[in-house]
This record gives sequence, structure tokens and C-alpha cells, in this order.
Amino acid sequence: MRLILAVVLAIFCELVFAQNVQLPAPVIQALQAENVPLENVSIHVQRVDAPQALLSYQSDVPRNPASVMKLVTSYAALDLLGPSYRWQTQFYGLNLPEQGKLQGGIWVKGSGDPALNTPHLAEVASELQQKFNLNEICCEILLDNSAYALQRFDSASFDGKPYRAYNAPAEALMVNQQAIRLQLIPTNEKVMVVIYPNWKSLIKRFDIKPIPGDCGDWKNSLQIKREGRVLSVRGEYPVSCGDKYFDVNWQGAEYVGALFYSAWEQAGGRWTQLEKTEIRLAGVPENAVLLTEHTSPTLAEMLREMNKTSNNVMARALYLSLSRVNDANQVASTLQSEQVLKTWLQGKGFNFSELVLENGAGLSRQERISASHLGALLCDAFHSPVMAELTASLPIYGVDGSLSKRKDGGLYGRAHLKTGSLENVRSIAGYLLDAKGRYWSVVFMANGLKADATKPAQDALLNWIYQQE
Repeated sequence: MRLILAVVLAIFCELVFAQNVQLPAPVIQALQAENVPLENVSIHVQRVDAPQALLSYQSDVPRNPASVMKLVTSYAALDLLGPSYRWQTQFYGLNLPEQGKLQGGIWVKGSGDPALNTPHLAEVASELQQKFNLNEICCEILLDNSAYALQRFDSASFDGKPYRAYNAPAEALMVNQQAIRLQLIPTNEKVMVVIYPNWKSLIKRFDIKPIPGDCGDWKNSLQIKREGRVLSVRGEYPVSCGDKYFDVNWQGAEYVGALFYSAWEQAGGRWTQLEKTEIRLAGVPENAVLLTEHTSPTLAEMLREMNKTSNNVMARALYLSLSRVNDANQVASTLQSEQVLKTWLQGKGFNFSELVLENGAGLSRQERISASHLGALLCDAFHSPVMAELTASLPIYGVDGSLSKRKDGGLYGRAHLKTGSLENVRSIAGYLLDAKGRYWSVVFMANGLKADATKPAQDALLNWIYQQE
């Protein structure tokens, strides 16, 4: 009996070993052509209706997935919060307005809405004006961001670029994802800068010189600095770049308050103390009166923007919202969200012992997951009630998002895949419809030397799956 068991185990191990070392020839050729070490790559391929993987190469190795980690956050959020989940931003006063005036200030309370923007504030200002025949607010703007635990966030810690918009934290109360957009319009004499949103109290100091030459890495030629309400941008900008824009991280409560201040003025409203109107953090009093609230688009709608554009601030906000699955009043934190997500995985029968979570967005040097576990989660999601919403949120090969420039004709429109990219990290994962109309889950992760040269190998793998008999 022991002998038979030993033989069975030996055969099983040989099969697993063979499965783990044999890559499709086109994938090997693509990796070797770019001098990518094979040991730096993990692959997991499985038909969604099959009990086991067709290809599993180093798939149990924990690797940094970069933005592919957004798949985990997206599925958990859809399953736990629901596709129709929405965020509310509420506006309070101590009392209802009387004779066209609101006394005691106005409170703005956030719940983490990652889609709240300047036009939404304009809508709120117009509604307040019409609903209460309101034309004057006295005398403060008070901001309640207590839905999130206090974060010790250093926006320079990831890559030393604190003013890049992707380095902004998600906050309970944020507008325009805490970013302002600068558009550069060059001529031979000067570089014009158009700002959105452009609010009254912003002080601009720009010294950007137009230069000849190739466009190149133009963003790194600019020095960005922010001190209080002062934004300084200096450097050189190649005229050959034409019109370009970039987003600048402008985190902090004063930004939200300044935009609401401007929105109220633009709606025709007045502030009693004009420029002396104070903007500060303060919790909403228990006896405050709800004046109105703004409701976000649905979670399903949000995911399409988040995953197709790989929006890190939205992903951070979504991850933090997991904290409130069982209690809408729970103060959100990354630790609480991690516990909720891991409990959710255990409830599905998964034990992802290697899983490391930091922010759920993949903009991290610490986050880890194995290709086999991500593949298993993709298969589970495909058979779940939220499959359609998850798949619809992913970039389509050759069509949109981060896959819009992929041009392999045979794969056009047949794959919904999330991409991930960091220094020494390249990943791709999602679903592919093969030539016979069968769906596959696919995970490709490369960490380390030459990871940025693996796009040809990714396409070779996708083509190999597409042509399966």
C-alpha cells in the first residue's frame, strides 16, 4: 500500500514539476529575445470552466502585482458592497436658513466619495440657493473628514515625487481627487499655463521656458513646489511637445474649502466675512440640520474609470470603503479593510497565506500575491453574480484604457485585462475569449531584471491561449 502511494505521489510530483517548467515556445522565445530571466516570471492560465490550470509556471511564487492588485480590491468591493453602492457628501447647518441667510457656518461631511468634483460643488451651491432662497452664508466652512482614521501619509515616500497626482492619499472628504490640472500651451516666446480649477485664493508663480528639441520625458524637467496657497512651477518645456497637461497633488482640507467657497460665489451667493471666511476641520454637531447631500455614481460606474485608467486614488478610496461593509459608521482604516478582505477570502474557502496588502491599489513596494491565487480568484469571480460588472471595468485589448495601444489584430477586442507597471514590475491579468468562444483566466507577472521588456512575452502568451485546440 505504501509502495502504491509512493508511486502515485511520484507521478503527481512529476506532473506538477513538468507543469511548472514547461512554457510555450513562443513565450520562451519572446523572453529570451529580450534577455528576461525565466525565473523572474510567473504565469497561470486556466479555462474558467476547467477544474485545473492548463499552464502553471512558478505560479506559487509571491510577486509584486503592481496595479493588477486592483482586481482583488474590485472583486471584493463588488461582492461585499454591491454594484449599486454609492457615497454621500453631506452639507449641514446649525439651523435652517432664515431670511436668505445661513448663520453659524456650513459643515461639509465626507464619506470617501472618490468622484466628487468641482461641477458637483457648483450643483450643491445652486441647490442650496434655490431650495432655501439662500443668498448669504455666515461665517465658516467646517470640514468633517472623520469617516477615515487619521492617516500618517507621506506622499513622497513611494518615489520621491510628492506632487504627482497618483501619490495623493484617499481622504474622507476630497474634491477632484485632491488634484489640480495644469495645461501647458507652448509658443516660441512663452509657455502659457491654464489651470483647472482656478480659484480666487490660489497664488501662481510660473517660470517655464520654451526650448527646442525632442519632447522626451518633459514632466521630469519641471520643478513643482507648493507652499500653502502658492503653486510654483519652473523649468523648461520643449515646444515640440505641443499642448500637454499634468495633474498636481493638492491634498489638504483647505483645497476642498477653497473650492466650495468659489462655487458658492460663482452661484451668486455671498459670504458674510468675504476673504476672512475661515476654513477649518470640525466634526458635525449632533444637533446639526442636514441641508442637502450629494450622491456619487454607483460603484460599478466608478470601477470602469478606476480600472481602465488605473486610478490609484480611487482604488485607495475603494479599499478603505471595505472597512464599512458591516457598519456604515465604522471609521475606515487600511488595517480594518485588510481584515475585512481577508475574512471575505476565508469565507470563500481561500487561504492566500502569501497575500500582502498595503493600500489595495498596487502602488506599493510591499504588496504581494501569487499568480495561482490571483488566477483562482479570477475564476471564482467569473462565476459570481458580479462577473459582468468586473469584466466591464477592465481595459479591452486594442480598444481602450491601458490596452488601447496593443495592436495584435487577432486579439483585438477579445481580452479584458488589467495591467500593472512599476519599476522592475510588469503584470497583466484578466479574461480572454479564444478562437473557439471559450473564456480563459490569465495571469502574467514579472518582477526584477528586465521586467519592463515583457510586453512581447505577454502578447505571445495571449496568442497561445487564443489558438488553443
